[in-house]
Amino acid sequence: MNKVRYTQIFLCVFLLCIIGALLNLHLPESYMIVGLAIAVTLLGLPHGALDFSVAKSLKLISSFNSALYFILVYTAISAFSIALWVGFPATSLGLFFCVSIYHFSTDWRNTMPRYARLGMASIIICGSSIMYSSTLLTLFTLLFLTAEAANLIIQGMQIMFWIGIAAFAYFIVQLLKANLTLDKLTLVECAALVISSLTLTPLLHFALYFCLLHSPKHLDDVSEELQLSVPKAIILSLPFVALTIVLAVILFEFFGVNDVNVDLMRWIFIGLFGLTMSHMLLINLWHRSHR
Repeated sequence: MNKVRYTQIFLCVFLLCIIGALLNLHLPESYMIVGLAIAVTLLGLPHGALDFSVAKSLKLISSFNSALYFILVYTAISAFSIALWVGFPATSLGLFFCVSIYHFSTDWRNTMPRYARLGMASIIICGSSIMYSSTLLTLFTLLFLTAEAANLIIQGMQIMFWIGIAAFAYFIVQLLKANLTLDKLTLVECAALVISSLTLTPLLHFALYFCLLHSPKHLDDVSEELQLSVPKAIILSLPFVALTIVLAVILFEFFGVNDVNVDLMRWIFIGLFGLTMSHMLLINLWHRSHR
């Protein structure tokens, strides 16, 4: 599917969410958490499940032994990251945000300079801290952070949001001075992401961006590089998605508590942190190889 289609789908769903908010139609928080878990599993995980194929394209895997070594290193990085979160949640959350900003900024690597891309990614990650600081405080304390540490993270997010706004505004001004324009659909997409970060609840905002924009665009990039159709790429990713679900069930059995919503919320983000560290390192190598 053309990347323009992904943007159009995102914009349509975003408008429906805005209309729902204006009509005061709000889903219960428990439904949002379960919906996020399903969306991340079905729409988010496949974009990282092709990392094995990406590694092969980078010549990191050329034999059974090298494949085994890659899997062990990839898994070890993820496991170490999850252990780091359990031991140092505040530090890990701050690191997660920094890594995510850098990683998500690559969504516009062909249309914007680095500072503007980082600014837009900062807006996406940190915008919710402006209008939903109390909601984020509750979410962060569920992720093992103390209230004091969570408040410091939120204050840092607010600063990063305004830095991101300034960087993107500077980019637009420079375009106008040079009599250049950004692609209209990209400009609308960026404007919608700014509004989404400020108006929609943090979970809904993150789900829309991660599942409807970032994941499918990355899946499309990898599919094109590997000369695969998107449906075939999704089929190839299914074993990894299934393995992730099995691991999630095992984690729940060992670490679960009575409140399923708390567990889902907690391990979605901690699991994403672990997977993101391995995934981001590999994709960074992949992008560097294409410069």
